[in-house]
Amino acid sequence: MILFDMHHDLLSIMYYSRYVLNDYKFLDSWLKDFNSDNVSGLIANLYYMSPEEMEHEMGDKEVNVVDMFKKSTAMFKELLPNTKVVFSIEGCDYISGPDELEELYNLGLRNILLVWNCPNKYGSGNRADYGLTPAGKEFLIKAIDLGISIDMSHMNRNTFFDTIELIKEQKKLGKEVKVIASHSNTKKYCSHVRGLEDDQIKALREVDGILGLVGFVPFIKDENNEKDPKEVYLEHIQHAVDLMDIDHVGVSTDDMVFSIELFGDNYGDMLFKHETVKSDLVNLLKTKFNDQDVNKILFENVNNKLLRSNDERD
Repeated sequence: MILFDMHHDLLSIMYYSRYVLNDYKFLDSWLKDFNSDNVSGLIANLYYMSPEEMEHEMGDKEVNVVDMFKKSTAMFKELLPNTKVVFSIEGCDYISGPDELEELYNLGLRNILLVWNCPNKYGSGNRADYGLTPAGKEFLIKAIDLGISIDMSHMNRNTFFDTIELIKEQKKLGKEVKVIASHSNTKKYCSHVRGLEDDQIKALREVDGILGLVGFVPFIKDENNEKDPKEVYLEHIQHAVDLMDIDHVGVSTDDMVFSIELFGDNYGDMLFKHETVKSDLVNLLKTKFNDQDVNKILFENVNNKLLRSNDERD
């Protein structure tokens, strides 16, 4: 069994450890536990939030996205040279436009989340209700033309469905479009605003996307749900399989332990410890799925629809 983690904020962790905090304790501990027998590859993410939240973590509202991307990806290659990786940016607020996006692509960017929770010039997350803007459409078309995968996590419903329609239009033009929702769960089993409704999950399947079910407890179950969160997480996965089929489902950690260690912000518990996540997932998934399907969920689906096309393009 191989595990590919569809969302981990590792680029931000590396950048903050070296260039902001000058504190390597958490990163050194994390790297000591990281091994390919546990996690073989990941989407390594560099995130951008609201200016106020960036100031809280960076000490400055103004950031240079190209500089941060260069430095954090160089660190990744230095520290994890043999790890399969897709470099990602979450929240494109600080990317000036299509030209800068192409510059980042040439530096290795292969996945984007157009928005975080906040609205920006391209669209909106769940802190506003407007959809994809004209600038957002131009930006996404540029990403598609470059071969960057479009990550639907964090979009509000309007931005989500506007993006689905744009992707369908681009596919009709004969373009290959890689689509994922890297770290989202189902609204059926958790009412958190970051969850996806059934119609969103079905729409993701229509564009041949992959849904990465995430092991972050606040996204798994509501506070008044007394069930074991592992049991509920398995219900999320089964529901996604029922709506999308087994070939469109993956997993992600979105491991938030760093937020406590680096910034003192505790947003909630993780379902699995990162150092044992593969064995924990395998044991859980095997209670409901056969070995072939477990391997699809953990690795093969992402490999078939995302990694192989990246390798061929590069």
